[in-house]
Amino acid sequence: MEFGIFSNGFRPHTSAARTYEEDIQEIVLADQLGFRDCYISEHHGEPPYIGKVDTIPVPELMMCKAAGLTRNIRMGAAVKLAHLHHPLDVAIQSAVVDHLLGGDRFIFGFGTGFPSPLFSEERGMNFEDRHARLRESLDFIEKCWTEDEVFDWDGEYWQAKNVVALPKPLTAPHLPMATASESDDMIKMSAERGYTLISAFLEPTDLLKKKGGKFAAYGAAAGRDDTLRNLAASRIVYLADSEQEAIEDLRPAVTYETSVQDQRGFLTVLKKMFDLHVPNNETAIDAYVESGYYIVGDSDTVTRKLQKFYDESGGFGTLLIVTGKDWATREKRHRSMRMFMEQVAPRLRDLEVTK
Repeated sequence: MEFGIFSNGFRPHTSAARTYEEDIQEIVLADQLGFRDCYISEHHGEPPYIGKVDTIPVPELMMCKAAGLTRNIRMGAAVKLAHLHHPLDVAIQSAVVDHLLGGDRFIFGFGTGFPSPLFSEERGMNFEDRHARLRESLDFIEKCWTEDEVFDWDGEYWQAKNVVALPKPLTAPHLPMATASESDDMIKMSAERGYTLISAFLEPTDLLKKKGGKFAAYGAAAGRDDTLRNLAASRIVYLADSEQEAIEDLRPAVTYETSVQDQRGFLTVLKKMFDLHVPNNETAIDAYVESGYYIVGDSDTVTRKLQKFYDESGGFGTLLIVTGKDWATREKRHRSMRMFMEQVAPRLRDLEVTK
């Protein structure tokens, strides 16, 4: 098994600069500790965030700064909302980031993101077309990366004349690709092409197992026998000297985040999609832990719960632990990451899926 961090940024409003610095320090530490991957959430502004939460709408810029402070860790967006931007600009930006990261460290993560009409409507786009628009965008982007001649594009959603897409990506033969999606078509395409499939950290184990089985079956039909190695599961993982200490460390920040998420309809989505009821009060953390979505405690407890999660989900190739939160103090957050890599990861690393 490989390990990574899911920098799912949500810190109370201070300044974006301060928030970005906290995120980058966690990425630097992750690189030093030997995490292979870092996925950074692309979060755009929404009314409930005003004056409350700092966001990172362009994670590629954070990657470029972090690249100069790290040596090995791979970085990608989770996910780039490619349907909101002209494919030519997405293709060029991604190629530049790939060069700035030195090749083989940039992952092109793409998807449609949180199902809110706001982001499309802000840009004069149709929310209902987002999946089809994304699919066409991917074809356009791929052509930008591989076509050496000037070309035109006359699609259903995108048009372009005399396209010159430079630079081409540094990584050959193509960039590593990753997506987070519930779409059957996208899961199938990802399996067939060898893309990484990222699961949400609040995704129930039974649904992850069903998705993983579908992902593996599509891969096998395409002649791939290692598809589940490309499945990246995620969970909120926090280590302390005891489970109760961990819960109390997280309680204030989780209560605050839950209150904001409730305003944007996220708790309704959790109930509708995952049948997870989270109260909008200080007991939210208890509900998350009891449901198994937050895995917290001492190293033995966390190892046992992650092993159970792995077994019940059918297995996966990469475990992403969530960072980017304002839990406790920086020292405690960093201690948790160290404890994970020093005391938990070695006991899970030999887990390997083959389907």
